[in-house]
Amino acid sequence: MEEIEKRKATIQESQKALEDAKEVSEKHLERIEELEQTLFELRGKIGTGNHVPPGMRVLCLRDNPAQQWSDLRQEIMDRLKNENSALIKRLKELEENGASSDQSTERRQGEELVPRESWEVVNKEKKELEDVVKQKEKRLLRLQQVFTAKSTEFRETIASILGLKLAFYPNGQVRVTSIYDLSASFVFQPLSKSTPEGEGARMQLVAQGEGGPQDLPQLMRFWVEQEQCIPGFLASVTLECYDKSKRENGDNP
Repeated sequence: MEEIEKRKATIQESQKALEDAKEVSEKHLERIEELEQTLFELRGKIGTGNHVPPGMRVLCLRDNPAQQWSDLRQEIMDRLKNENSALIKRLKELEENGASSDQSTERRQGEELVPRESWEVVNKEKKELEDVVKQKEKRLLRLQQVFTAKSTEFRETIASILGLKLAFYPNGQVRVTSIYDLSASFVFQPLSKSTPEGEGARMQLVAQGEGGPQDLPQLMRFWVEQEQCIPGFLASVTLECYDKSKRENGDNP
């Protein structure tokens, strides 16, 4: 009998120890769940850069990009909330007065159909778009001014280096004038077909001025018709016009 009682006591102690172990295990599981939830929340904060470890203090400027973005987002949210509330209020008024209102009431409601908050939002967006258009117009004007200045600089450079003035027309034609003889001008236009050698579009002479060197027909026949070399033709004309201008200036000091 004593041995049986000892076994019973041992079994009871084992059961009690088992129950205690189960309670401890349940507490540990609850703690693990809490830690996992905390870890999940910390991952989100760390990913967004909002986590501040205990015992640390983060200082930042009052006007910083993150704060500006937060203020802008909050401003948009507040504006949308106000607009939504006004629309809901107006919708309830229309539902309450829609069935029993007469024509005058309907006319008055039609005049106040759009809430003031919605009108302010639309007006603000309109002003923002107008500002964007003004900025683009200023930018376009600036680009046009820069293009005009660069074009003038390009033409002056060509005149200084090659002794030729260039004028470009919208139809693709180019008028070339010698700075040594302003009456010696030639108009060229690009050919529509490219050359077999793959050199791209070439120019052809379509008109000429009244001036130029005396042997201009011979130069045109040789350089333009036979050699088909516009640069050689213009170089020869420039040399002839320069010699002519130098002789005239030498005769009439």
